[in-house]
Amino acid sequence: MKNFLTVVITASMVFGCNNKPANDEAVTLKFNLQPGMNYEYDMDMNMSMKGNVSGQNVDMHNTMATGYHFKSLSDSAGWKKMQATISHIAMNINSNGQKINYDSDKPGDTLDVTSHTMAKVLGTMKDAQFYFNINSKGEVGSVSGIDDMMQHAMSSVNSPAGVAMASGVSSSFNEDNFKQNLQQSFNMYPDKPVKPGDTWTNATTMSSQGTPMKMDNTYTLQSVTDSVANIKVDSKITSPGAGSAMGLNGTMTGTMKFDIPTGIAVDGDLDMNINMSINTGGQLTPMTTDIKMKITGKKS
Repeated sequence: MKNFLTVVITASMVFGCNNKPANDEAVTLKFNLQPGMNYEYDMDMNMSMKGNVSGQNVDMHNTMATGYHFKSLSDSAGWKKMQATISHIAMNINSNGQKINYDSDKPGDTLDVTSHTMAKVLGTMKDAQFYFNINSKGEVGSVSGIDDMMQHAMSSVNSPAGVAMASGVSSSFNEDNFKQNLQQSFNMYPDKPVKPGDTWTNATTMSSQGTPMKMDNTYTLQSVTDSVANIKVDSKITSPGAGSAMGLNGTMTGTMKFDIPTGIAVDGDLDMNINMSINTGGQLTPMTTDIKMKITGKKS
């Protein structure tokens, strides 16, 4: 009986230890969504901007939500071809008394003329598809299908005001901007296995309203829970400033959670604070912007 109990206790200890997550072991983080796998990705942004332009106070509060359905189509020479379907678009713009509301899940709620025109433009983008290539490092290669999608959106309106609005949307939703956004969303992986407490860095460059913006990013693996990596994000944001119409600096902090087997983001909370200096007719106008981002994702 004593020997039997010893065997049972020993076995329980062994199997118990094997089932417990080894939080101190190194993990490999990379984009690894295999062909045939699907991924739902949603981002909600809440932005506020304040400042004073030519004696007029600027107080903007905007929200925007976008949802994507990603499908991994193929893997060739380390590059995965992804199909992306826009599953949801919503925005609420409140800028100095002007309001625009649209939600692709509630298209009947757009009653005013401006929102109705925006609904026609954005409505064409719902369920639209585009394609991009991405490697295991999260680097995004070619992006295709965005220009065709935006041409279709432009053709949905024929009034001068509608065309102007569609042009504004098109300038925000172009292939370069989509590539920047995808790169920013996925390019967080370290170039070697990491343990809790390890840090790694990278730098990304993007454009904000025509002004180059550099982000120096520091990531820290805080912990591993089951098959999820919990990562702290700490970024510094700068722009050249001199000679450009807008200079800016700021920070982005928060946390991200990644599914280790696939490398996909499953949760994230990021807070971006930017101080801008806009050159208007030789006069520098200070503006402050706060953007809070909520990211959710899951395999489907």
